[in-house]
Amino acid sequence: MAVKAGARDEWLAGCSSSGMSFAKAVDRVRADFLEMPGLELTVPQAVRLWSLGLDDCRHVLDALVDAGFLKWTTKRTIVLTGRGVTVGLEPQPSYISVRRPVNDDKTVGGI
Repeated sequence: MAVKAGARDEWLAGCSSSGMSFAKAVDRVRADFLEMPGLELTVPQAVRLWSLGLDDCRHVLDALVDAGFLKWTTKRTIVLTGRGVTVGLEPQPSYISVRRPVNDDKTVGGI
């Protein structure tokens, strides 16, 4: 399948830091972490993955950390926090205790 030159150029422009705005870079990083919830990256890996400069990549990651979407680990890697992230993911069931009235009558069916 041949790719049209215009589509290829547009795709390449979206992959380079010169063709990507800060908002687009943040959206792209957020989308990748949502698509791959177990993703754990070092800064050099993130720079290569998103084709961003070191400073630009760090700025995007820090913005997502400040927003509570990502967090730094003790291994100096970046991971998804899991807090408040429900867009595109199945909601996780939570444990909710349910109080049932106590039946003092020990007979079956309360009769």
